[in-house]
Amino acid sequence: MLEAGGFCVNWRAEEIKELAGYTVEWAEPGLFYLSKRNVLYRTADLTQPFVKIGEVEASVVKGAASRLRLLQRLFRFMFTNVVPLEDGRVFVTFDKTAGIFEEGNYRALDGLVRPCRVLRSACAADDSGDLYFGEYLANTDRGEMRVYRLPKGGSRIEEAYVFPRGSIRHIHGIYFDEIKRELLCLTGDDEDECRILRTSDGFAHVDVVGEGDESWRAVSILFGQDSYFYGTDAEYRANLVYQMDRNTLERRELGEVNGTVFYSKRVGESLFFATTAEDAPSQTENVAAIWHVMPGGSTERVVSFPKDRWHTALFMFGLIHFPYMNAFDDRLYFSIVGVEGDGATYKLVRT
Repeated sequence: MLEAGGFCVNWRAEEIKELAGYTVEWAEPGLFYLSKRNVLYRTADLTQPFVKIGEVEASVVKGAASRLRLLQRLFRFMFTNVVPLEDGRVFVTFDKTAGIFEEGNYRALDGLVRPCRVLRSACAADDSGDLYFGEYLANTDRGEMRVYRLPKGGSRIEEAYVFPRGSIRHIHGIYFDEIKRELLCLTGDDEDECRILRTSDGFAHVDVVGEGDESWRAVSILFGQDSYFYGTDAEYRANLVYQMDRNTLERRELGEVNGTVFYSKRVGESLFFATTAEDAPSQTENVAAIWHVMPGGSTERVVSFPKDRWHTALFMFGLIHFPYMNAFDDRLYFSIVGVEGDGATYKLVRT
């Protein structure tokens, strides 16, 4: 159910009913990638019939069970990253695997030390074309955590960097700053594990942007001409959107949001941050919402979805999923998971 009243006047959310059950994974003029369970599709204009690219292999039992949406959520039977590569292949992460679609066939990539999840839009390619992503696991014993690299044109994953035992819980994401031509790596979760790091040489050397408490706990980050922008994933303090000077690293608060921020996306000059319904102590209300950062820096809520009745840990948090790429200045596609109306796809459009 879409909540209304007192929200953003510049953008509105419109449900795309014909895309119910599909997730928009990549959106640019003339090219869209969509997923439905373990199947990946391509389309030029979101008009059916979609062209099936292929499907990730799955056991008969899990494949059949996941036709029920609730069991799909239980098994995390879904894509988290879909990235077309320069050589025509498509890199994907699905559940705890990483693989490649090539000429209609899917192949899991070798090189992972262990199965691991990768959060949505949390992998990035650098100037050389090498693709990086990090392990996202519970890691309650605080063992080593790895950054992986898929070399350009390669078919085997290699270790690019290893966080030593006891240093972090997991890696939230790796993002490419097109202004400075650097990769940024975000980690969590406890106070001294919350870090924003950056590297310009493929993790041969890593510099600390900020660390030490939950004000540095971020899952995603956006880039402006002179600034970084991120919302916090703080469990025990109010969640804020920050603007940070890329050179001086000075921060300023842009505004408070209603919960933990996982995903964010830039649409032209507009910045959007999605909060998550996980019922964390810091949350003021158990809803997933999209927040818009105004040109002057203040935040306003665009749309909000209450958490559904299903168990948070078993059947997923209430989440708003953005495409890896959204190359439009006048719209932003998103899908909802674990909230009322679960499985629907929307687009934000300018009013």
